[in-house]
Amino acid sequence: MSTGTEIKKGDGHVSVTSAVRAALQSFKVRPVCFDKDVDIQHEGDKPGYVYLVQSGWMYSYALLANGQRQILFLHQPGDMAGFADMGGHHSICALRSLSDCVLHPIPMAAFTSPQFLTPAIATFFLHKVGEMQSVLIRTLMAVGRMGARDRIIWLLLMLHDRLGDSAQGDEMRLPFNQSELGDLIGLTNVSVSKYMTQLSTEGFIERKGQRIVLRRRAELQRMIGYEPLGFPSDILLHDTLPANWAGSSR
Repeated sequence: MSTGTEIKKGDGHVSVTSAVRAALQSFKVRPVCFDKDVDIQHEGDKPGYVYLVQSGWMYSYALLANGQRQILFLHQPGDMAGFADMGGHHSICALRSLSDCVLHPIPMAAFTSPQFLTPAIATFFLHKVGEMQSVLIRTLMAVGRMGARDRIIWLLLMLHDRLGDSAQGDEMRLPFNQSELGDLIGLTNVSVSKYMTQLSTEGFIERKGQRIVLRRRAELQRMIGYEPLGFPSDILLHDTLPANWAGSSR
C-alpha cells in the first residue's frame, strides 16, 4: 500500500526523498547555508536557480515605486522558490532569509533535462507549484476584499494551516515580526499592532513572544468564512531528507 510519500514506477514504488536526492546528486546540487536576514536573490537579477528549502524560513518580496516592501510568499521547509522566474530574463522578486536556512539551488537548465525531470520529480514539483498557487490566490482575495482586522485573522489562520505538524494544537511560532506581517497583507505596523492587541484583549488569541495561541479558532474561521487549505502532508518532509546526506557550503 502506498504511503503517499511514494510514486508508482512500474511494479514498485519510488520514495520521493530518494528521487529528489538522486536528481540533486545527478546535477551536483549541494545544499548551501545562509544566515538570517540575507538577500539570496535580488529583484532584477538574471535568474539562474530554483531553490528547494531544506530548513529554515525565507520569503519572496518586491519593492514598490514608493519604496515600500511587499512580501509575496513565505517559503518554509519543503517549499520551492524561484518558479515564477523560469523563462524570464530578470527575476521579478527578491528572496530573503527570515532565519538561518539551508537551500538547494537547482540550476534552471535542470528542468529541461529528462535525466533530472523524472516522473517522480515532476510530480513533486507540480505538487509544490499547486500549493503555492492556492496560497497566492487566497492571499489576493484576502488583501483585495477584506478589512484590516479580517486580513489579520485570515493570515493567522492561513499560517496555522501551513505550519502543519510544527504547530502544537492551536499554538504556533510566527516566523514574522509585526512589520513583516504587515508587508504580507498590505497593512502598516501600527494597524497590525492595533488589531493584534484587540484580538488578544477579546480572548481570540494569546501572545507569548513569537508564539501565538489561537484560543477560539473555530469562531475566527466562522467570522471571516475561512476555508482550511486542506493540503496533504508534505510529501518531502514526511519522507525526510537526512541532515547529513550531502555536505553543505556557505
